[in-house]
Amino acid sequence: MPAGSALGAQSMPDRLYETDRNGLGRPPEAVACLVRTRSAVLNVMVFVGAGIAVSGWGLGRHKVLQPIFLGLTVTRRGSIVVLLGLIALAYLILRVGSGRELLRDPNTRASRFFWARLAAAIVAAWAIPLGFVAGWANDARLEALAPFWIAALGLGFLALPRGYELDDFAEPIPPSPTPNPRD
Repeated sequence: MPAGSALGAQSMPDRLYETDRNGLGRPPEAVACLVRTRSAVLNVMVFVGAGIAVSGWGLGRHKVLQPIFLGLTVTRRGSIVVLLGLIALAYLILRVGSGRELLRDPNTRASRFFWARLAAAIVAAWAIPLGFVAGWANDARLEALAPFWIAALGLGFLALPRGYELDDFAEPIPPSPTPNPRD
């Protein structure tokens, strides 16, 4: 039997890297960053789902009497333009904020990755109140609200981190300092 293969014994590389769900070895700091980021983005997605349910329920009981401001066509186009702006902003935050170039520094990688993903999901979540306002002012039908709901959900799921996004860097994320229990 080779050395280190006894039950319970691990070789040095096995102790340095944890195995994630896909069976790929990643440093524990990268796994912790992925778990923390997934949790935060999923919390935003739960909020988005609740917002969809509440806005659907509220708008289902509302009848639009007359479109506000400039009429149905102009306010509908305006809300779609604002939605497209939100989509572009969320995607820009996601791509630029968690791009490989900004993540090169191992000391700021975990923080930048987390905040870029979370900020993109939060910006995407703003499509829900925008859709509610557009539905209240213009048209509360499902086909009028669907672009807002789909944009929020789609960009939110796009903001969910994938494990490979933290792979292939020359230097791993440094371990976070352990808090002193006496402090």
